[in-house]
Amino acid sequence: MLETSVTKDYDIVIIGAGPAGSSAARAAAQRGVKVLLVDQKQHIGVPVQCAEFVPQWISRYIHFSSTCILQTVETMVTHLSDQTCHEMKSPGYMLDRSLFDKELSVSAILSEARISIGTKATGLISDGVIVERGTRKEHIKSKVIIGADGTHSSTARWIGLPPAKTIVALQYEMAIPNSQNHVDIFFHSDYEGGYAWFFPKGRTVNVGLGVVPSKTSHLSDLLNDFLKDLKEAKKISRVEILSRTGGSIPCEPRRQTLFGNILLVGDAAGHAHPITGAGILNAVIGGEIAGRIAAEAVARGDLRYLENYEIEWRETFGKTLSYGVSKREFLEKNWNKADVNFEDLIRKTWVGFKEYYKDRKRR
Repeated sequence: MLETSVTKDYDIVIIGAGPAGSSAARAAAQRGVKVLLVDQKQHIGVPVQCAEFVPQWISRYIHFSSTCILQTVETMVTHLSDQTCHEMKSPGYMLDRSLFDKELSVSAILSEARISIGTKATGLISDGVIVERGTRKEHIKSKVIIGADGTHSSTARWIGLPPAKTIVALQYEMAIPNSQNHVDIFFHSDYEGGYAWFFPKGRTVNVGLGVVPSKTSHLSDLLNDFLKDLKEAKKISRVEILSRTGGSIPCEPRRQTLFGNILLVGDAAGHAHPITGAGILNAVIGGEIAGRIAAEAVARGDLRYLENYEIEWRETFGKTLSYGVSKREFLEKNWNKADVNFEDLIRKTWVGFKEYYKDRKRR
């Protein structure tokens, strides 16, 4: 039986301690407001549900230690089903996401944010949030609420939003016989609306595959077949799985991310790239914007200032996401058309090819 405890007061409550939530907490707390970051997990960053690759320029937006970096990446090689491949410069890092997420939450704490793990937000009320921690139910008063609770955001559901448009992914971590400084992307007509990846992390590798939700039942078989191809190509020596993860990745930004005093950020806002699924960089940037503007709104005593959140994130990376949405619509519409050359379709809709950017230059 749940016991109801006394009400607590904060200026900002942030639901979800991933990169978006922790970045928001840090940015807000640095500006002197009272911040509470809640996460239902007992261990921040665990389990890892991510391919763990980020572009190197993430370092411009957030500081993290070198211990979070498992290896650097120089290039991306895209493999098409006609056996052709294309290499492009893609400087990045393979992260240890569990350490990375923990460091971001530590940074928020050192900026004077409070954090409460093992704490599940269960609903919104007129002046805040209801949370459950163990057998205790708490009423947390808050002037602003930031929903950074992932693709299947409870916050989004509470304010009446429909489920996000997603891609479904499955990933294994495995040992590899040879290290490499590039990531591999694989396209095949069977990987409808998605692709397979091979992301090295020194002695191990993240091997995964994503498809449109209607093909979820085929995902495991498709990934197992992909592993056989990798073994034949001697990229892996044996199929021994060290860890398994999976989930949904948003592939379309929310049309609206501000609802009164409630902001959505990161995957909850659909801020992952619609084509690649990459979301960590935008989560960090969007989280900082949300936290900074929320703190300013509180300091001004004027919640209308929150409107600047929607304006700023759209100015910062909204055009990139919108263009990605148009490419995804074209990709899914033409994927199974007999009169469409599959390789040409991928060249027009994958970021690793110059054809992807042609229409954008005309806009």
